Amino acid sequence: MKHAIAVFFVSVFVACFFACSTPPSDARIGVDGPPLLMFPPVADLLDHSCGTLDCHGNAQRNLVMWGCYGLRLDPTATPGCRSMGGTNSTPAEYDASYRSLVGLEPAVMTDVVENHGANPNELTFVRKAFGEEAHKGGTIFQLGSTADTCIASWLAGATNDAAFASALASAP
Repeated sequence: MKHAIAVFFVSVFVACFFACSTPPSDARIGVDGPPLLMFPPVADLLDHSCGTLDCHGNAQRNLVMWGCYGLRLDPTATPGCRSMGGTNSTPAEYDASYRSLVGLEPAVMTDVVENHGANPNELTFVRKAFGEEAHKGGTIFQLGSTADTCIASWLAGATNDAAFASALASAP
Protein backbone atom coordinates (compact mmCIF):
# COMPACT_ATOMS: atom_id res chain seq x y z
CA MET A 1 0.00 0.00 0.00
CA LYS A 2 2.78 2.44 0.90
CA HIS A 3 4.46 1.53 -2.37
CA ALA A 4 1.29 2.33 -4.33
CA ILE A 5 0.93 5.71 -2.60
CA ALA A 6 4.59 6.53 -3.30
CA VAL A 7 4.17 5.57 -6.96
CA PHE A 8 1.03 7.74 -7.14
CA PHE A 9 2.80 10.82 -5.73
CA VAL A 10 5.85 10.31 -7.94
CA SER A 11 3.54 9.97 -10.97
CA VAL A 12 1.69 13.17 -10.03
CA PHE A 13 4.99 15.00 -9.53
CA VAL A 14 6.37 13.82 -12.89
CA ALA A 15 3.12 14.74 -14.68
CA CYS A 16 3.11 18.21 -13.12
CA PHE A 17 6.77 18.72 -13.94
CA PHE A 18 6.30 17.93 -17.62
CA ALA A 19 3.03 19.86 -17.84
CA CYS A 20 4.67 22.93 -16.33
CA SER A 21 7.87 22.68 -18.39
CA THR A 22 6.15 22.29 -21.76
CA PRO A 23 5.95 25.62 -23.58
CA PRO A 24 2.46 26.88 -24.30
CA SER A 25 1.11 26.21 -27.78
CA ASP A 26 1.15 29.93 -28.57
CA ALA A 27 4.82 30.42 -27.68
CA ARG A 28 6.50 32.89 -30.02
CA ILE A 29 9.04 31.70 -32.50
CA GLY A 30 12.27 33.65 -32.37
CA VAL A 31 13.74 35.47 -35.35
CA ASP A 32 17.43 36.09 -35.81
CA GLY A 33 17.58 39.55 -37.29
CA PRO A 34 20.46 41.91 -37.87
CA PRO A 35 21.29 43.95 -34.76
CA LEU A 36 18.57 46.43 -33.78
CA LEU A 37 21.27 48.87 -32.63
CA MET A 38 22.51 49.05 -36.25
CA PHE A 39 19.02 49.63 -37.67
CA PRO A 40 18.49 53.43 -37.42
CA PRO A 41 20.46 54.24 -40.61
CA VAL A 42 18.60 51.45 -42.46
CA ALA A 43 15.30 52.79 -41.16
CA ASP A 44 16.20 56.33 -42.22
CA LEU A 45 17.03 55.15 -45.74
CA LEU A 46 13.92 52.98 -46.08
CA ASP A 47 11.67 55.56 -44.43
CA HIS A 48 12.97 58.27 -46.79
CA SER A 49 12.66 56.09 -49.91
CA CYS A 50 9.66 53.91 -49.06
CA GLY A 51 7.87 55.39 -46.04
CA THR A 52 5.58 57.94 -47.66
CA LEU A 53 1.95 57.74 -46.60
CA ASP A 54 0.88 56.29 -49.98
CA CYS A 55 3.45 53.47 -49.79
CA HIS A 56 4.97 51.75 -46.74
CA GLY A 57 4.06 54.64 -44.46
CA ASN A 58 0.57 53.16 -44.49
CA ALA A 59 -0.47 51.00 -41.52
CA GLN A 60 -2.52 48.77 -43.84
CA ARG A 61 0.60 47.43 -45.63
CA ASN A 62 2.34 44.20 -44.71
CA LEU A 63 5.61 46.14 -44.39
CA VAL A 64 5.18 49.40 -42.50
CA MET A 65 7.92 51.98 -42.09
CA TRP A 66 7.44 54.40 -39.20
CA GLY A 67 9.33 57.66 -39.00
CA CYS A 68 9.73 61.31 -39.79
CA TYR A 69 9.17 60.94 -43.54
CA GLY A 70 5.74 59.35 -43.19
CA LEU A 71 3.67 57.54 -40.59
CA ARG A 72 4.32 58.59 -36.99
CA LEU A 73 3.65 56.52 -33.87
CA ASP A 74 2.91 59.65 -31.90
CA PRO A 75 0.07 61.48 -33.64
CA THR A 76 1.19 64.73 -32.02
CA ALA A 77 4.72 64.52 -33.48
CA THR A 78 5.52 67.31 -35.89
CA PRO A 79 5.51 65.90 -39.45
CA GLY A 80 8.81 65.85 -41.28
CA CYS A 81 12.35 65.41 -40.06
CA ARG A 82 14.32 68.02 -38.15
CA SER A 83 15.90 69.29 -41.40
CA MET A 84 12.35 70.02 -42.64
CA GLY A 85 11.23 71.69 -39.39
CA GLY A 86 9.77 68.53 -37.87
CA THR A 87 10.84 65.90 -35.36
CA ASN A 88 13.32 63.15 -36.25
CA SER A 89 12.31 59.50 -36.03
CA THR A 90 12.07 58.25 -32.46
CA PRO A 91 13.56 55.09 -30.92
CA ALA A 92 10.02 53.67 -30.72
CA GLU A 93 9.55 54.30 -34.46
CA TYR A 94 12.87 52.60 -35.24
CA ASP A 95 11.79 49.64 -33.11
CA ALA A 96 8.38 49.39 -34.81
CA SER A 97 9.94 49.58 -38.29
CA TYR A 98 12.56 46.98 -37.32
CA ARG A 99 9.90 44.58 -36.08
CA SER A 100 7.85 45.10 -39.23
CA LEU A 101 10.80 44.43 -41.54
CA VAL A 102 12.43 41.58 -39.63
CA GLY A 103 9.08 39.89 -38.97
CA LEU A 104 7.99 40.06 -42.60
CA GLU A 105 9.65 36.73 -43.47
CA PRO A 106 11.07 35.43 -40.19
CA ALA A 107 12.47 32.12 -41.44
CA VAL A 108 14.11 33.71 -44.49
CA MET A 109 15.49 36.61 -42.42
CA THR A 110 16.97 34.15 -39.94
CA ASP A 111 18.61 32.20 -42.77
CA VAL A 112 20.12 35.32 -44.38
CA VAL A 113 21.41 36.66 -41.05
CA GLU A 114 22.82 33.32 -39.90
CA ASN A 115 24.72 33.20 -43.21
CA HIS A 116 26.19 36.69 -42.55
CA GLY A 117 24.09 38.43 -45.17
CA ALA A 118 24.70 35.90 -47.94
CA ASN A 119 21.92 35.76 -50.54
CA PRO A 120 20.02 38.88 -49.46
CA ASN A 121 17.82 38.54 -52.55
CA GLU A 122 16.06 35.67 -50.78
CA LEU A 123 14.21 38.44 -48.92
CA THR A 124 11.15 39.84 -50.67
CA PHE A 125 11.87 43.40 -49.53
CA VAL A 126 15.29 43.22 -51.24
CA ARG A 127 13.92 41.74 -54.47
CA LYS A 128 11.18 44.38 -54.66
CA ALA A 129 13.40 47.34 -53.78
CA PHE A 130 15.98 46.34 -56.39
CA GLY A 131 13.44 45.61 -59.14
CA GLU A 132 13.87 41.84 -59.18
CA GLU A 133 10.17 41.32 -58.37
CA ALA A 134 7.03 43.26 -59.25
CA HIS A 135 6.65 46.25 -56.95
CA LYS A 136 4.03 48.98 -57.14
CA GLY A 137 6.73 51.53 -56.31
CA GLY A 138 9.02 50.25 -59.06
CA THR A 139 12.76 49.88 -58.64
CA ILE A 140 13.84 51.95 -55.63
CA PHE A 141 17.56 51.11 -55.43
CA GLN A 142 20.16 50.06 -58.00
CA LEU A 143 22.41 47.01 -57.61
CA GLY A 144 25.94 48.12 -56.77
CA SER A 145 24.72 51.46 -55.36
CA THR A 146 25.51 52.81 -51.91
CA ALA A 147 21.98 51.75 -50.87
CA ASP A 148 22.86 48.20 -51.94
CA THR A 149 26.06 48.41 -49.84
CA CYS A 150 24.04 49.70 -46.89
CA ILE A 151 21.39 47.02 -46.88
CA ALA A 152 23.90 44.22 -47.54
CA SER A 153 26.17 45.44 -44.74
CA TRP A 154 23.28 45.62 -42.28
CA LEU A 155 22.12 42.10 -43.17
CA ALA A 156 25.71 40.92 -42.63
CA GLY A 157 25.76 42.56 -39.18
CA ALA A 158 28.35 45.24 -40.01
CA THR A 159 26.51 48.43 -40.95
CA ASN A 160 28.51 50.74 -43.22
CA ASP A 161 27.59 54.16 -41.79
CA ALA A 162 29.47 56.14 -44.46
CA ALA A 163 27.59 54.33 -47.22
CA PHE A 164 24.30 55.06 -45.44
CA ALA A 165 25.04 58.76 -45.21
CA SER A 166 25.87 58.84 -48.92
CA ALA A 167 22.83 56.75 -49.86
CA LEU A 168 20.47 58.90 -47.82
CA ALA A 169 21.88 62.08 -49.35
CA SER A 170 21.30 60.72 -52.86
CA ALA A 171 17.98 58.93 -52.20
CA PRO A 172 15.01 59.99 -54.32
